This record gives sequence, structure tokens and C-alpha cells, in this order.
Amino acid sequence: MKVVCILLSLIVAILGGVLMYTVQAGHLPMQTMPQEVAGEVASSQESTELDSPLISSQIGLVDELVESLQVANEELNSSKLRLDKREKDLQELYATYLKLRKETNRLIAELENGLIDIEEGELKNFKKLAGVYSNMEPSSAAQSLKHMESERVALILNQMDSRSMAAIMDEAVSTSVNGSEFVAEWSDAIRRLNDEGDKL
Repeated sequence: MKVVCILLSLIVAILGGVLMYTVQAGHLPMQTMPQEVAGEVASSQESTELDSPLISSQIGLVDELVESLQVANEELNSSKLRLDKREKDLQELYATYLKLRKETNRLIAELENGLIDIEEGELKNFKKLAGVYSNMEPSSAAQSLKHMESERVALILNQMDSRSMAAIMDEAVSTSVNGSEFVAEWSDAIRRLNDEGDKL
């Protein structure tokens, strides 16, 4: 009798488990659904999931995010094109600047060489003038030099030997009332000329 009770209890437990599974799953265990029914169930589950408001809002957010990423990508590409063009323009400007700087340096060098040639030519002319004034009578030379600018007189006198220069200055002072003023101006101009020569 005990054995029968145990067997009945075991059968009731198994049937209760099957019943519970059937209620929860909606079908019997080990029962296969026909494919048509399984497809309808799957599509109805998908449509139910897609139709839910939470899923719809998430899909909308994803679409907006994709769209904003596409816009940002287009703006980035546009900015890159603008930057590439600016870089090319800057490289062209820099190349032009280098050419102009090279040409400017060449012109400056030519100008400096021309000025040196002019200065050397002027120096030769002043040496010749100094020779001419040295051979003149000191009184005549003094009279002639009084009509020139002090700087030019200084350049001429500076090319003479000290004896000829002193004789002309002495005559300038003695032959004219304002001769000492001329000599003072000439002396200042000679001093400035010598100071500039020392700086060079």
C-alpha cells in the first residue's frame, strides 16, 4: 500500500509540473508548433515590439543621430576643403614673398655698389678740387671757398695737406670782416666729417 501511495504521489507531481509548464508556456512540452503558426507568432511579437512607444522613440533618436552625424561630416569635409585652399594660398604667398625678398636684396646690393662708386667718384673729384685750391693763391682760394656750403668746403679742405689748409684759413680770416665765422663753420664741418669717418 505504501508503494501505491508513493507511485500515485509521483504521478500527481509529474502531471502537476506538466500542467504548470503548459499554463506558463502556452503549449505542451515537447510539442512542436507548425511553421506557419511559429512565423505568425514571431511576426506578431516583432510588430508588437516595434509598435511600442519606447522602441519607436529610440528608433527616432537613432535616425536623428545618424542625420546629425551626416551633417557634421559634411561640414567637416567642407572645412577641410577651405583649410586646404587656405594652406595652398599661403604657400603661394610665401613663395612670392621669397622671390620679392631675393629681388629686393639684389636691388639693395646694386644700389649700395652704385653709391660706393658715386662716393668714390666724388672723393676723386674733391681730391682734384683740393689740388686745384692748393695751387691757387691762398687769398683767391679763401674768397672762392666763402661762396660754397660749409660741408663741401670741409670735404675739399680735408683733402689738402695741413700747410695749405692753414694758409687758406688764415687768408679767410684776414681778408674779411666775417672771415672768422667762415673758418669756424669750416672747422666744425671738418670735425663732423672726421667724426663720421671714425664711426665708419
